Amino acid sequence: MTADHTPSRNCYLRGCRQKACIDVSSRYTKQLRVEHERGHYRLTDATQTRHHIERLMAGGWTQRQIAQASGVEAASIHQICVGAQEKTAKWRAAAILKVPLTAPPADTRRVDATGTRRRLQALRVIGHRRYDLAAALGITADRIKHITNGHTKYVSPAEAATIARLYRRLSVIPGPSQQTATIARNKGWHGPLAWEAIDDPACEPETGYRSRARRGSRPAVANVQRIAELTSAGRTAQQIADELGCHKRTVTRVRSRLTTRNLGEAA
Repeated sequence: MTADHTPSRNCYLRGCRQKACIDVSSRYTKQLRVEHERGHYRLTDATQTRHHIERLMAGGWTQRQIAQASGVEAASIHQICVGAQEKTAKWRAAAILKVPLTAPPADTRRVDATGTRRRLQALRVIGHRRYDLAAALGITADRIKHITNGHTKYVSPAEAATIARLYRRLSVIPGPSQQTATIARNKGWHGPLAWEAIDDPACEPETGYRSRARRGSRPAVANVQRIAELTSAGRTAQQIADELGCHKRTVTRVRSRLTTRNLGEAA
């Protein structure tokens, strides 16, 4: 036995044949045999434990978070979750069942995907194709699809930041595909001009329009160029909003984006 070697049954099962590990494994086997002869078993049906894991995951927990909260190895959590283990150790089941059905703990390595999803949807609404976005972001088109369709609840901070940067650049530039824009609108997605606080899950998109001259018609999804032209002509935000059939604050937001982009280009 060395200073960094702690005798254990697991070590023995991994192939260690030092005398200390052999002795530990032998004592374990003898004790287990005695317990079975007395009708005491260390395993229990895993159904209830699996259902508890499923309820936690439905509430936003990850298997890694469940493992950290319960002290059970993540591999065991996974095996129980997928039904690979019909029985599990009683101590393991008890530890998992003690994890409360509350909101998951904060995970600094993942962030809520709401803003990221809305940004990708908004870019699709103005005609940017999924494969073009994937190429610009350096991720797969399938990853874009999963986030955009809401199949992904969390993304990494780096991924969220990368998509936000691309959004700031492309949200004022119409994409090349009218088919993409039509499909996105038919799915009920909203363009960049609809969001006042795109990262706020409680924020509702602006879907009403004021212009009486254009009542009943669908305004342009993001006619940024026209807003820029009317601004240069000295029109007020309210005048532009009335003409284009959108909210005044939508015009204000577009002007702000245009100013930010021009400053960036000048730098």
